[in-house]
Amino acid sequence: MDLTNWLKTPNINIDFRENYGIKLLVGPQGGRPSFRLEPKKLCNPFGEDQVVQFRLKYNAGCMLNNWAELLLTPLGSEPIPPLPKKLPPWSPDKEPEYAAGLDPLIAALYRTETPLERLEAYLPLFIDQSPESKRQPTIDRVRMVYLQNAVEDKNPNLVLVVFSYFSGYQIRQNGAGSGPPMP
Repeated sequence: MDLTNWLKTPNINIDFRENYGIKLLVGPQGGRPSFRLEPKKLCNPFGEDQVVQFRLKYNAGCMLNNWAELLLTPLGSEPIPPLPKKLPPWSPDKEPEYAAGLDPLIAALYRTETPLERLEAYLPLFIDQSPESKRQPTIDRVRMVYLQNAVEDKNPNLVLVVFSYFSGYQIRQNGAGSGPPMP
């Protein structure tokens, strides 16, 4: 898996959020969530440092606390297919176009098994739905993909973040968000 794009543009600002992404991808005072990916390297048998994972880092208040130090691992063997058509530059009135354009890819990433190249991690959280959900943790699977030339804008690239139930207290909290990667 080629990690060049993740290394060149490690800062992500989330604009579009849908479903449970509105609750889990939260910035300061409901503002724009953002994070950066810090490479974790391991020395391979040739004596070369190689990126094997990414730590998710963010400034205070830019994401919910449970995202701190999330460790994302590169997985998958199939490149991300291009979107059927480019998305317009982001604005809230374009949300339906983003939802429609990203839905097939989101559905593929919700699958238990997917061969798509992605970064993947497990996110622990407590859900504020009932006394039991407030005590029993839920584990969500977080998957991120990098979409090159997906937006008709000065920064045409887009990162899609998708999370779905994996284990623990179960309530349908699947969600997604996307935003531009920045150097």
